[in-house]
Amino acid sequence: MTFRHLDISPETHLPDRLALRMLVETFRPDVMDRLVDKTERRERRRRLLPAQLMMYFVLAMWLFGASSYEEVLAKLTGGLPEMFPGAGVGGSGDVASAAAIARARMRLGVEPLKALCGHLADAAGHGTRLDGERVFVYESVAMEVPDTPANRAGYGAPDTKTAPRLDKHRSLDVWVSSLTDCRLRVSAVAAITPRAEEGAEGLLGQWPEDLLDKRALVVGDEELIPVALWSALAETGADQIWRSGGLGPAPYSLPVMRELPDGSYLSELATDAGPGEGPGPGTAVRVVPCGDRTVARAAAAGPVLGAPLLVTSVLDSTVPADEIRARYERAAVASGDGVAHFVEQITGPRVLLRSKSPELVQQEIYALLCTYHAVGHLVSPPLSVGPISTDPTTGLGEWAAVRPR
Repeated sequence: MTFRHLDISPETHLPDRLALRMLVETFRPDVMDRLVDKTERRERRRRLLPAQLMMYFVLAMWLFGASSYEEVLAKLTGGLPEMFPGAGVGGSGDVASAAAIARARMRLGVEPLKALCGHLADAAGHGTRLDGERVFVYESVAMEVPDTPANRAGYGAPDTKTAPRLDKHRSLDVWVSSLTDCRLRVSAVAAITPRAEEGAEGLLGQWPEDLLDKRALVVGDEELIPVALWSALAETGADQIWRSGGLGPAPYSLPVMRELPDGSYLSELATDAGPGEGPGPGTAVRVVPCGDRTVARAAAAGPVLGAPLLVTSVLDSTVPADEIRARYERAAVASGDGVAHFVEQITGPRVLLRSKSPELVQQEIYALLCTYHAVGHLVSPPLSVGPISTDPTTGLGEWAAVRPR
């Protein structure tokens, strides 16, 4: 098969072929076929761009972000010729057009990619055994989508208060919020929302059963801790440590209910952050200063600038504050290798999606989460990492991250 029409070499470059083969090894064709059938997206007649091919195509879009639709298809079929002999090529020998590929994406829809994310989360939760606790990070990533009528109806008008765009094309902001297991590079649950502050509520709308257990630790870095998410996590038995403050005035006070000998204190999350924003009264927490006791007392007295604190569900006073701080620091090392870091490495500071409708926006984002799992270890890590070991029963990779001290 040649791609003379696009001036593309018949041989896809070796690094690209390796990345493509990692996609296939991680997401086997039989798994793709099963999910296509489960979501009732199987083509009813022989097509130039069948559903299985399009599953891999949407994943490959993230590998070749600077390439056109036709170029992505050429690289995919050229890099895996034994899987897709003659795929995407019509009787005249021409590669399928961008319009034909866009229609094939629409036929595929979002459900198969969303199901693939769910497949990963199920495998990680039930088929993988790791030493130590599982650490999840709550993270939100901003993405830009084309300002089309369909996207505007789905995600609202552009925010005119934001900084001017660097290109001439208008775009909308969309956010993907996730509870990410960075060690396995798996999003346990994810939500796509027009605004960052809606991310926690969106996660609860997708909340699966048996998501976490008492062996899990959830960390976050938010100015405003989402109460509904905190409560849902508390019900699972998972521990929580959220870093709050330090970037501006504290959004709520953390009054001292009882001081502890190690400089931390018991408190409760207040409700003065606005309707529907803050947790209800009686939500007991423990506050651990990132600095000394003077900082903690100043923060307890009212909102202050530059007073970062750790807010945790670990209320047991026999667990010293130093241990909580150390536990958070270890978790922060692992959480640095999450979805946000992966996206920044492959796209730069701006994440520009191609999709012109909300359904395809979601398809593209779920494909991102799957690609993050398959090839996330190929990007430059924020920290030095140890060797990767793979559980043969699930195909899920495992990081051992260590920060030099």
